[in-house]
Amino acid sequence: MPKVKLHRCQFTFLHTGLDACWNAEKALRDQGIEYEVVKHNGLKKGNRPALEALSGQSKLPVIEFEDGSAYREESKDMAKRIRAGELFS
Repeated sequence: MPKVKLHRCQFTFLHTGLDACWNAEKALRDQGIEYEVVKHNGLKKGNRPALEALSGQSKLPVIEFEDGSAYREESKDMAKRIRAGELFS
């Protein structure tokens, strides 16, 4: 299975269902998908130029694939897709 990059907020210590980034990260963990965390400023959406260049928008979380393409969706929908085994399809 390919490794992905999870672009998420800097608050990696928040492990609750209220943390959108954690929802996606937990789904990756639960499915055994290898990933690297790329932290972004969690408070200022307008201050994420690298994320905007990658995905065309500034919301987190974003998954970056090995080919450089990006996937962004609301975190609950993202987690559902990951858990369904559809991340790479």
